[in-house]
Amino acid sequence: MSTTEALIMTDRSENQVHANASVEAIQAGAKRAMVVQSEFSEKLIEASKHWMEQIQTESNEAWELFRKLGTTTSVTERIETLQDWIKGVTLRSAEDATYFIETARALGNIELNLFASRTNGETETSRKAA
Repeated sequence: MSTTEALIMTDRSENQVHANASVEAIQAGAKRAMVVQSEFSEKLIEASKHWMEQIQTESNEAWELFRKLGTTTSVTERIETLQDWIKGVTLRSAEDATYFIETARALGNIELNLFASRTNGETETSRKAA
């Protein structure tokens, strides 16, 4: 075997190693993306269920308020009913704001995991190729 043939075979085997590393990197990226998409979807489903429950709660509270106001003749009792309702709305609004912030943070962290994993994966692939 001549030197030229040996160099060509070496180049081919190095190219094959790089091609295999590229395919592995693409497959790893696709797997990461699927995991992140699944986590993201699960969190969105959880948030949707939460907000649907909140809509139901607010609807029930509004109907209860209308019922109480309709059956109460005393102005004092109506004011107390409205004050109680406002306290409940304020409390639920604060809880909703907290939930919103936590959900946004969780979704952001899920998304950042995709990019963080990609960066770590690329450095590991680069190290293997080198």
